[in-house]
Amino acid sequence: MKYRDIIGFSKKKDKFVKKAEKKVAPKPTAPPITELLKEEFGNVVNEGPAYEYANQISKIEKLYDAYWDAVKDLGRVLEKKGQGKLSKQLFIAYRKQVSKFSQWFSKFSGGLM
Repeated sequence: MKYRDIIGFSKKKDKFVKKAEKKVAPKPTAPPITELLKEEFGNVVNEGPAYEYANQISKIEKLYDAYWDAVKDLGRVLEKKGQGKLSKQLFIAYRKQVSKFSQWFSKFSGGLM
């Protein structure tokens, strides 16, 4: 008697048989919910203020990040040239003006959505 038989394992199957058994027809998947909604309502799903304003708001946010990067670069150059006081003034003015606008704009754009 073999050890496999004692612990209850079945006999080894041929590899060819295992590969044939693995072939199972794929289950049909349901279409995503958005596809179902588009079929039901037409292309009305992508309309509304959030969809209309999303491109412009994302452009403004990207440009805001680029603007901040440019200000930081100028501040670093000023510090390297020994103009640390001017660099601090630049950052303070930026925080007072642009950061306040950014906070206001995020509230404003949240209200549009």
